[in-house]
Amino acid sequence: MTPSPPSLPGHPPGSLHRPWLSRQRSATGAPIAVLIGLGIVAAVVLLIEGAKHPVGLLIAVPLAAIAMAVVLSGYLWLDRWEPEPARLLLLAFLWGATVAIVASVVLELATSEVLGKGFVLTLAGPAIEEAAKGAFLLVMLTGSRRKEFDGVVDGLVYAGLAAIGFAFVEDIGYIAQSFGQGTDTTVAIVVLRLVMAPFAHPLFSSMIGLGFGLAVSRPKSSSNWLYPFAGYLGAVALHALWNTSLLFGLLGYLVVYLVIMVPAFLGVVLLARHHRRRERDVVNRQLPAMVYYRWITPAEAGWLASIAARRLWLRTVRRRSGHAGVRALRGFQQAATELAFLRDRVQRNVGPPDAYQLHAELVHSLVLNRGLAQQPLAENPRSAGLIRPIPPAGHGR
Repeated sequence: MTPSPPSLPGHPPGSLHRPWLSRQRSATGAPIAVLIGLGIVAAVVLLIEGAKHPVGLLIAVPLAAIAMAVVLSGYLWLDRWEPEPARLLLLAFLWGATVAIVASVVLELATSEVLGKGFVLTLAGPAIEEAAKGAFLLVMLTGSRRKEFDGVVDGLVYAGLAAIGFAFVEDIGYIAQSFGQGTDTTVAIVVLRLVMAPFAHPLFSSMIGLGFGLAVSRPKSSSNWLYPFAGYLGAVALHALWNTSLLFGLLGYLVVYLVIMVPAFLGVVLLARHHRRRERDVVNRQLPAMVYYRWITPAEAGWLASIAARRLWLRTVRRRSGHAGVRALRGFQQAATELAFLRDRVQRNVGPPDAYQLHAELVHSLVLNRGLAQQPLAENPRSAGLIRPIPPAGHGR
């Protein structure tokens, strides 16, 4: 029988169920409300601008949405092991679609008045836009949000969502305006932006996400700021090269696209896959110790060891217990994963200042989730692997 840890001081029994989610709600409510307000203003402005070519606007919105949905699916796949809170993902998207867009437009217009449109296109624009998108990662380092940002995958996901929001609004604007310039221009813009390069903005911003992810995944040091700074410079360089290629016609664009952008994109994809596998390895390293402490059983650990096993488990529960059973089992899986990642961070000396308190809360939450998921936990598919208990390194010294 799994022992239940005592309630933490000052918290009634049962009050700590999924505590990190309650912190997320308190941490993101006000910023989301502000961004939704800005989004409404931006939408009104967009509609007024698009009223000159309403057909273009009606066509641009679904086309941009489809292209960005494809890119978004890649980030959701990347975020499978330790899914980020939906509220924070929404916050990242809205930041890119509102704050970053508005700041970029204002600063680029002001800069072009002084330095000219050519300078803005080739250098100032990329520097401004990448700073505007990347600023969201600074927001993620404040308050309770900091607990949800602990590695390279998180950096890539949050930077990617902000860039998708930015690209979504920008693409709508370019396509809608092109309807006044002829069919050939409209087709060219749709192909270049939505078919050949819907990944462009996420690719640029992934450099910043990588830099922040490396910084937060390492022990505190005065030199950690170099990682985000180098990531920002990389994002600006890629963005500037991309914009500059447009000045040399279709041939220049294709050369940069094939020689630099496609290889860079493939490199980021491989890097993302590597860190996604690393997250799997983090969970699998922690499972034997969690079995040892009897927080989970050997059979449960076997079904937590891969995404495929977790999905099969959820499908089995859905057939037998319906939506309520799936929700209970998913809560158990999430609690176990959060606990595994926190233990790994502490062992690498990059845990949060309140790691001990958070660990106690997560253990308590895992036990509470086990109580809610007793029936779903018993509904394993027949072929369940076992993970044997292994005491953690240094245990008993």
